[in-house]
Amino acid sequence: MKRIYILYFLLLFPLLYWAQPPQGKKETNVQMNAGFNNIQTNQSSENGLLNGAPQSEQNTLLKSDSAYFQLEKREREDVFKQEESLSVDQQTKVMSSFSLVRQKSKLSNFQRTPLLSEQQEMDAKVKQLELLSPNSWEYQLAFFSAGNYNTERGASMEKAFELNPENTEVQKQYFSLKFISGDTVSAENTLSLMSVNDVISLEVERYTNDVLTSCTMNSTLITHGFEDTYGALFNQFSHQLRADVKVISLDFLQSPQFRKELEGQGYVLPKSSKIDVGYLSQFCYLNAKKELFLSVTIPRTYLDPLAKKLFPVGLTFQYVDAPAEDLPIRQEDLWFYQLNKYGLNEGEERSKFAMNYMPMLIYLEAKYVQEGNEVLLLQIRESMDQILGKKPIKKVGN
Repeated sequence: MKRIYILYFLLLFPLLYWAQPPQGKKETNVQMNAGFNNIQTNQSSENGLLNGAPQSEQNTLLKSDSAYFQLEKREREDVFKQEESLSVDQQTKVMSSFSLVRQKSKLSNFQRTPLLSEQQEMDAKVKQLELLSPNSWEYQLAFFSAGNYNTERGASMEKAFELNPENTEVQKQYFSLKFISGDTVSAENTLSLMSVNDVISLEVERYTNDVLTSCTMNSTLITHGFEDTYGALFNQFSHQLRADVKVISLDFLQSPQFRKELEGQGYVLPKSSKIDVGYLSQFCYLNAKKELFLSVTIPRTYLDPLAKKLFPVGLTFQYVDAPAEDLPIRQEDLWFYQLNKYGLNEGEERSKFAMNYMPMLIYLEAKYVQEGNEVLLLQIRESMDQILGKKPIKKVGN
C-alpha cells in the first residue's frame, strides 16, 4: 500500500509543476512593462513636457520662462541705451568745450596762432573725443581743426563732411581744406552751399564786394576773420568778381601748405610760423612790391605798427611809403560811383559794417574842407551822420 502512495505522488508532482507559471518569467514581464512606461515618460520629457506634467501646467511654465528672458533682455537694452546716452552727453560736452577753447583763440587781437596753453587744451579734448567716439563727425572735425589748417589731416575733414555736411562749422573747415589744396570746384560748391544756408549772408556778400572793388588791379588783399575772407572768396568764385586780386587770410597762413603755395607764387614769408602782429609787419615789409591792401576789419593792434605806411582806400588800407597821386580822385570815384554801400542806402537796414566806411569819408571830408567844396562836404558829412546814427538813412550820391 505504501508503494502505491509513493507511485501516485510521483505521477501527480510533475502535473502540478507544469500547471504553475514560472516566477522568473512573470517578474521579467513586470520589469519590461515598467521599463516601457519609463521610456514613454522620458520621451514625453524630451518633447517638452516637464516630468509628465499636465499640458496646461507645462505651457504656464514655458510662458513664465519666456517672460523672464524677455524682461532680462529689456533690462539689458535699457542699460545699453542709458550707457549710450551718457556717452553721447559726454561727447557733446567735450565737443562744446573744444569749440569754446578754439573760439577763444580766434578772438585774440594779437595773434591767429593759438597760445600754447590753448593748443594743449584743444589736443587734450581731441584725445577725449577719440576715446569716446573715434568714428564720429565731432572727433573728425576737432582733429582737423586742432591742426590749424594743416591739410595732412585732410582725411579726417573729408570724413566729417561725409558724416555731417549740413553743419556750418564742418562747411567752413571743409572749404578751407579744399581752397588750400587747390580743389577749386569743391571750394566753389561749398561756398554756394554756405550762401544758400545763409552762413555767408547777403550783407557779408555785398560788403566784401566793396572790399574787392577797393583794391587796384593785380593786387593782394590781406584779410583776418571769417566774414572778410569767405565773403571775398565767395565773390571771386561765385560771381567772378575781381579774380585778379590775391586773397591772403592771416588765419589760413597757419597752414604750412598755404605758406608753401605763397612762396611758389613769389611771396617772401617771415621765418616764423607763428601768425601774429609781428608776422604781419614782417610780411608787409618783405612784400611791399606786391600792391598790398589790408582789410579794415583787421584789428587795430595789427595795424598800429604799420600806421605810417597805411592809407585808406575804400574799405581797405593800402601799404605804401606814400599815397598814390590819384588817391583823391580814386576815393571820390569809389564812394560816388563804384561802391554799392549796402546797408547805407534808403530803404535798407543799417549794415553792421557801416563804420568801416568812415576812414574813407574822413579822408574825403578833409579833402573838401581843404578845397572849400561846400556842396560835396555837406553830402559827405550827411553820410557820416547817417553812419553814426545821427539822422535817418537816405540815398547818397547817385
